[in-house]
Amino acid sequence: MTNLFIQIFNQILNFTSDYGIAIILFTLLIKIALLPLTIKQKKSMKIQQELSRKMAELKNQYKDDQEMLNEEMLKLYKENPGSGFGFLTLFLQMPIFVAMYKTFAHNIVDSPTVILPWINNLSSPDPYFILPILYIITQLLPGFLSYVGIIKNSSIPKLTPMSIVPAVMISLLFLTKSPAALGLYFIVSNIFTNIEQLIPVSE
Repeated sequence: MTNLFIQIFNQILNFTSDYGIAIILFTLLIKIALLPLTIKQKKSMKIQQELSRKMAELKNQYKDDQEMLNEEMLKLYKENPGSGFGFLTLFLQMPIFVAMYKTFAHNIVDSPTVILPWINNLSSPDPYFILPILYIITQLLPGFLSYVGIIKNSSIPKLTPMSIVPAVMISLLFLTKSPAALGLYFIVSNIFTNIEQLIPVSE
């Protein structure tokens, strides 16, 4: 799959003649292709959340009757057969994400891009640490906006220390030392993922 992605990326690069623009277009292309799976995953996760709520109610209702609880739980699972599909779609997407990462990690050329005018070489880290900062912002902004009520989408998780720490650690330990091309890929991917989170889904 990585070889196929490299071929597609090179075709886009030949068309744009700009490595940064090619990264953006290629990332958007793959993300759009995965959008049906992403929507199905969101629907499944929504069902799973509702299922968890109903399970908690059943446990409270039948806390003194284990046999009846088991029967009602089994019935609940039969009524919600798609509740585990979200984990399956995530599992199916993982090889694609790995192939995308390898495409940029092992196919980086020594060139600038009009997208990042302060960087002379996309194979080198951002000397001004702007990309790591942008990564943190794009990673945490939806959660912050949801936390303060600007975005009223319940599927967007609120900011917590458990969500802030990984974003900061990735920036400090990885993006500050990685090629700028990878940083651009992660930022574009974050932005598209944030847009996906705003798409309303129905069961």
